[in-house]
Amino acid sequence: MRSFAILLFLAGALHLFLQVPIIIAGCGALALWVLWKLKWVILGILGLEMLFGGGDSGSDA
Repeated sequence: MRSFAILLFLAGALHLFLQVPIIIAGCGALALWVLWKLKWVILGILGLEMLFGGGDSGSDA
């Protein structure tokens, strides 16, 4: 129930402050909420890539 309240707050804030339609604000709020829930997965993937390198060593001849 708390997650739903957070989604409603985010959608309302996007709708009121950015003056976007409520449908777009709701989709944006849902996207931000999903990213927030996946933050540790995203940070873990970025951290592993930084730790082990992404194959771009910068030594192009």
